[in-house]
Amino acid sequence: MTDNTANNNNEVRDNLRDAGEALLMAGSSIGAALGKVAGDLTDRFKSTSDEARANFDSATTEGEVRSAATSFTEEAEKLLNSLRERDLQFTDDLKETVTAKINEARANFNDRLAKTDTSGNAEAQGVVSEIRARFEELVARIQDQVSNSTADGDIIDGEIIESDNQPGSGTTAN
Repeated sequence: MTDNTANNNNEVRDNLRDAGEALLMAGSSIGAALGKVAGDLTDRFKSTSDEARANFDSATTEGEVRSAATSFTEEAEKLLNSLRERDLQFTDDLKETVTAKINEARANFNDRLAKTDTSGNAEAQGVVSEIRARFEELVARIQDQVSNSTADGDIIDGEIIESDNQPGSGTTAN
């Protein structure tokens, strides 16, 4: 009976590693599409992907898979923020390419996750749900960046200074 449980645990971990690999492949695919404008970030993204792959391959628990997924998406977010800071304008062709790559990566990601057997293991199901959520959040941010429709808009850093002469305060400035 112990061998059966050990085999089942190994199978679940292998399935979770497959889910992590799906996240990694989808992220790498999208990263490659962004490579045309990312320049030096392409090498950093490849390094992040390589590190994540090693983490997924060596993961032996659900927690380690979750940690590897979290680490990968956090690093991808940092790279995306670096890209955002460059205030790049994406051509229509590049937008179409990235959108197509996102759709392809999402389809492949969803197919791989659908094949991940986590039945009877609530923690494993939670890990897969978290991986899916992290992927969708990352994709949403990339799509916002590419479409130039970020919610932030043009933000000017500055300090708000209170004034007694605000409109509607009953006082007037001379």
